[in-house]
Amino acid sequence: MDDSGQSGTPYLVDAKEACKLLCMGPRRLWSLTNCNAIPSRKIGRSVRYLPDELRAWIEAGCPTEPDSAEDIREAVRG
Repeated sequence: MDDSGQSGTPYLVDAKEACKLLCMGPRRLWSLTNCNAIPSRKIGRSVRYLPDELRAWIEAGCPTEPDSAEDIREAVRG
């Protein structure tokens, strides 16, 4: 099964790949994820990130306020 979109970008990335995309360390990523400042998806016990939402988070100025991830998700959905 193809796990990527038409552009070759994966639908979901793990924390390691998200850290690479965002140029940040894993501790900072987990901190932002735990307070819901960065958009993420929980699948079972795993946490995954949508690259489009990560790009939208960057374009929004990388907000670090708790629960700001919902605004990013809504912006991506349109």
